[in-house]
Amino acid sequence: MITIRALLILLGIMLLAGVASAQAPVNRAGVVVRFGNGEVVTACVTFSESSISGLELLERSGLPVIAQQSSLGAAICKIGREGCDYPATSCFCARDQGRAVYWAFYVRDAGAWRYSNLGAGNVQVSDGDLHGWAWGPGDPTSGAVPPDREFASVCDPVTDLPTATATSAATATATSAATATATSAATATATSAATATATSAATATTSSSAVADPSATAPAGTVQWLGFVALVAFLIGGIVVTARRRQ
Repeated sequence: MITIRALLILLGIMLLAGVASAQAPVNRAGVVVRFGNGEVVTACVTFSESSISGLELLERSGLPVIAQQSSLGAAICKIGREGCDYPATSCFCARDQGRAVYWAFYVRDAGAWRYSNLGAGNVQVSDGDLHGWAWGPGDPTSGAVPPDREFASVCDPVTDLPTATATSAATATATSAATATATSAATATATSAATATATSAATATTSSSAVADPSATAPAGTVQWLGFVALVAFLIGGIVVTARRRQ
């Protein structure tokens, strides 16, 4: 039979794990990729580590990446469909009038792109950083340049999900309902009847949409904490029952 001491130890471990999980920081960094045809892809990457490498940031962006590891760091051979299929070919297989065509690497610094002479694997990424990649001809000191972007345009500001969802749903539904009802009512009756019907329909729809099921938009952290509290309550109940049986 589980003793009270064992239950208390288990409860303490669960509490420590819950606090550590709640305090784990969530960092974000952005990636801007410009392909040879001018297509631009951006990605916002979240990570719980204090920092990651530029190569890890690119790999976590969701784009397929082929890299060549060497003593000088990692060279990016291919991103997505553009580049060289190392090791079947050289990592720098593409040429344009004698110039190498490769993935140039940039770091956003003071509102401008700064060409990086370091490989992405040797550059550390922190919260709020933005990296850029561009495919095109270049040399060891310069290359194709990514489009002008800022971190805020790649990683949207964090918002309160329940409020945003309720507001947008209510506004969109109210607008469409008012327009549709007003149009049909105006065709059948006078303008004043259409206006009254539109107003009441918008009010009713707004109320029903705004008062949505909280569980549908509740933040993930809230759901996790509710489960954690339930588990703690269960353990405390077990301790109380065990103590009463031993009396």
